[in-house]
Amino acid sequence: MQGMPLLRVDICRKLIASRKVVGDCLGYALCPNPIWDMMLELFLAAQEGRPSYLLSLCMFANVPLSTALRKVETMEMSGIIVREAAMRNRRRVEVRFTTHGLETIERALDRLAPIYTTAPDTVLFAERVLPFCASMVRHN
Repeated sequence: MQGMPLLRVDICRKLIASRKVVGDCLGYALCPNPIWDMMLELFLAAQEGRPSYLLSLCMFANVPLSTALRKVETMEMSGIIVREAAMRNRRRVEVRFTTHGLETIERALDRLAPIYTTAPDTVLFAERVLPFCASMVRHN
């Protein structure tokens, strides 16, 4: 399917935006999902042709650095990612998907496609989500 790579990127961006909205509204401590957050960032970085470095990837996960590093280790042991010294600066560690990791997230994004392609438009989404977030903030 030719349009699938663009659809995957679009879904990935929507998922990242959704995670940020939920994290901002509820607080990231109430809804941590660091492996998924890091996988989304790795996928987007790969599709945009930019490297992903360990420290920035860990910060993207919105959990303490020690937790993020443990999750990176778990992903590496599962064969989802590899870590290696960056070519230009050996002090930096580059993280990228293995073939298995890329296939895994692509399969997940493909399965999410029917959900995200039939979702309401942005205006309707904003009308429903923003008041909910505002009410959550007032109750905290």
